[in-house]
Amino acid sequence: MTKVRPDIRAITRLVPKSGNLVQGQSELPIDPRLAKEAAEIIAASQNHYGPSEGDGALRSAIEQKIKRYNNVDLSADTKPFEILVTNGGTGALIGIAQSYLRDKAALVFEPYYPYHRRILEDFGAKTEAFELDDDLKFEKAELLALCKQLKDRREFPLKAIIVCSPANPSGKVMTASELQDIADVAKELDLLVISDEVYEHYVTGENPHVSIASLPDMYERTITVNSFSKSWNISGWRLGYAYGKGELLAPVNAAANVIYVCPATPLQAALGKVLMDDPGYYPRLRDTFDGKRQEFGKGLEELGFKTYDSGSAFYIWARIPEGNSDAIAFNEMLMRDAGVGMTPGSAFADTDRWDAHVRICIAREDDILSGAMEKLRSVLA
Repeated sequence: MTKVRPDIRAITRLVPKSGNLVQGQSELPIDPRLAKEAAEIIAASQNHYGPSEGDGALRSAIEQKIKRYNNVDLSADTKPFEILVTNGGTGALIGIAQSYLRDKAALVFEPYYPYHRRILEDFGAKTEAFELDDDLKFEKAELLALCKQLKDRREFPLKAIIVCSPANPSGKVMTASELQDIADVAKELDLLVISDEVYEHYVTGENPHVSIASLPDMYERTITVNSFSKSWNISGWRLGYAYGKGELLAPVNAAANVIYVCPATPLQAALGKVLMDDPGYYPRLRDTFDGKRQEFGKGLEELGFKTYDSGSAFYIWARIPEGNSDAIAFNEMLMRDAGVGMTPGSAFADTDRWDAHVRICIAREDDILSGAMEKLRSVLA
């Protein structure tokens, strides 16, 4: 029997904005500096095709960002290019799927980001899930055994491991030890690692964000994917980037040139001017979201939810109150009686382990979050 998974976008359409904690996008306002730069650049008619690898000034700013926050030494000037600006993180993933994963398989950690699976499978790949335990941890020996089994099969042999840290949906931050275990498996079996690090600047706990590409001998086999959609509140701009060894990225750049030609030229230029202009930007972002996480998480706990202390703060991953075991039915009740929607955990899993969990997106204005909490109290307290 095929497992029924909730449709995140369909749920989003059914919930009023005042109670929409469903879709994983930031609904906070754009930085005024960025809006001003974009308006001026568009007015100056810088609106034509650009290079497929992206705007040079933005790529240089990304180089600075990677060196500062990811402990990876690379150059925007190296050819083949080590840094590509992409049409969102999704554009990078599509290019990777087209270049490396047709008729191959990639491993995802469950609970997983559904679009990692959908993108790859729509472009001729197959995905296999490796289930994390109740504490969102794993054993290296089990990971190695499954990867060996998948790599040795005839159809859709394993080619890559997808790491998403901090994770969507759970917010889990992979520890340095866990990343080293993944790196060891990848090196032993000669696998590519695709590292999705979109939520890196929301890490708040004791475990700092570590880029797997920064580990010994991993830069050569890792393509790191990132996006500005969340951290700069510009999901509609479709700007992201990928970085890695030039020879690894060259086929991805070639695919991008065919699929979407180039990212949005004026928007790249605007972001290039402000990306590294304010050293306090990312620390403020982290602290703002940590405050939202603590405040909303406290309210959820008072209502009987058991929240997972993920160490990051874009989503809250929680077990619904005791006496409820079906997050789909629970969420339908909340939408009907409170006008508040969340994402049931079954949207992110093949197994039943997470059927009583929900993902809650807190990238909302404080008045939306406080209003949603009051609505939840009205039906759950």
